[in-house]
Amino acid sequence: MNGGGSIDSPLTADRPSETRDSAFRLAFGGYIGALVGGFVLVWTAFMDASVVAVAGVAVSGFLGGFFVGIGIGRLDGRLADRLGSRWHQRVTVLFSVVPFSIAAGAAALGGVEPRVGVAALASTVAVTVAGWVAVRLAETCYVDSITDDDPVATWQWEPPGNTWLYGIFVVVWLLDGVKYAVSGRWMASIAVAGFAISWLCIAVDEGVWQFERMGATPAIRVHEAGLVIQRPFRRSIVLWEDVSHVRLRDDELVFDRGFFDVRFDRDEVADLEAVQTDIERILERVQIDGFRLLPR
Repeated sequence: MNGGGSIDSPLTADRPSETRDSAFRLAFGGYIGALVGGFVLVWTAFMDASVVAVAGVAVSGFLGGFFVGIGIGRLDGRLADRLGSRWHQRVTVLFSVVPFSIAAGAAALGGVEPRVGVAALASTVAVTVAGWVAVRLAETCYVDSITDDDPVATWQWEPPGNTWLYGIFVVVWLLDGVKYAVSGRWMASIAVAGFAISWLCIAVDEGVWQFERMGATPAIRVHEAGLVIQRPFRRSIVLWEDVSHVRLRDDELVFDRGFFDVRFDRDEVADLEAVQTDIERILERVQIDGFRLLPR
């Protein structure tokens, strides 16, 4: 069955599972590498080593952690699914930046040497970005593993967000970063560059910035397990077992999930009424038949 305003499945075709799993292993390796490299970077900065020694140890730590992370991904075939299915584990990955943030804050307050603060702040940015990529890919792997059935219905979707606004923030922060670097204010430079990188990642991650011939066409797809939200480079899912009600309110289609409601407005999906009708029918059938038992 295709919903109103539906699109054909080739537009949302998944990458081969092996390519997807390999991408996750590389991303997880990058995260572990950034974590290990960050710790040894801060440690050597504390030891007042030379710049060459600090850089060499940091690179060595990153490469060692990178290959260890890839090895862990190969040995644990379900790592991506477990990480992608449990929000608290994804949060744990992102909270691994806390020690670096504390060290950077201490340097900003004069508690430790400025060079330690620079190393800690750079590590904070690197671990945050690498961890973000890893958990997003893990979530996509998990969604793919529980939605191997053909979609019951598919609708084209336009991700919300202002492309120009994101671009302005990224450019302004990057220019500020260059200005601070020229004046020798390295912590300020790294901080604003970190903000620019974060906004760049968000714009690409959420599908606000889309690139021709790159990534999948944004869409929402109905599967037996739930509603898949397809962005150009990742997928997320609203599980039917988490949805208490679907309603149309003030030109918004709302999936009630307690504190974590999911909303689509008419600028994102053209025919909200058709989407609501089809999803209510599917949700009613799923509730009668029983929810699909999903791996966690």
